[in-house]
Amino acid sequence: MNWFEMRVRALREEARGVLGVELAPADDAPLPFDWSPGAHVDLRLPDGLVRQYSLVSRPADGHLHLAVKREPDSRGGSRWLHEGLRLGQVLGVGEPRNLFALQDGPGDVLLVAGGIGITPLLAMYRACRAKARPVRLHCFARERAGLAFRRELEGQMDVHLHLGLERAALYDRLGELLSRRGAQASLYCCGPAGFMQQVRERALAAGWPDGALYQEHFQPPTELTTATGFELVLAASGRQVQVMAGESVVAAAARAGVEIPLSCGMGMCGCCLTRVLDGMPEHRDTYLGAAEQASGVWMLPCVSGCAGGRLVLDC
Repeated sequence: MNWFEMRVRALREEARGVLGVELAPADDAPLPFDWSPGAHVDLRLPDGLVRQYSLVSRPADGHLHLAVKREPDSRGGSRWLHEGLRLGQVLGVGEPRNLFALQDGPGDVLLVAGGIGITPLLAMYRACRAKARPVRLHCFARERAGLAFRRELEGQMDVHLHLGLERAALYDRLGELLSRRGAQASLYCCGPAGFMQQVRERALAAGWPDGALYQEHFQPPTELTTATGFELVLAASGRQVQVMAGESVVAAAARAGVEIPLSCGMGMCGCCLTRVLDGMPEHRDTYLGAAEQASGVWMLPCVSGCAGGRLVLDC
């Protein structure tokens, strides 16, 4: 992965517990890359952690705008950014990638955001408005003070805020807004895993086709380690090692002296994508599509395992 040095040029509170971060090239040069709504970047922190954050800004803005929610069970990324990041600090930023792209088409666009899931969806909303494309944005949050970008969203005729709903009321509200689908309409959803599952269930129950549903996950939906042990053969390196129960394939390969490139470590970014030469992968990632997983040709060894006793990888 190519890394670019970016300097922190602005920090601000986007909402309670949400930090807004603006980054621009450290040498004051123009941005070295482009992106489309729904894209995210890898952020490399000083302690070596790599985390992914969605982009709110447009390339024409000349900077990267991120919104980071402080997570109570943070694995180190959001906590450090909230506590340790300072104006003028330089961080490594990877080239933007888009696994959640806004698709072209004539139909209406329905955006459903849960909490900090507003970040990529706000970029999509802005893009639709700029192109006069029919769009509706529904934002769900526990409280008004915790809704990021509230000042921009309030007062917009095609933005609807849903605040403080309990689980049953939330389920009913989702059923109402998803009960009718316009011709060729598409649905984009981002937020906590449980929230997105509810949106998906209600949409499918209302007759939305699976191909019209798009989601982006912040966290992996399944356990990250293998349930049982198996033999791992690293064909290109000529080595083999026993993967222990509860150990990731990446960790086992490292014990054998083979470093598999890693970024998010959660099966979401595709950095560790590896070709399978033999064996049946047990997929736990959210990067590969259903058809790609079924083919058994590729796997993400940071989270995925083996359904049998032996797995041969081209690394």
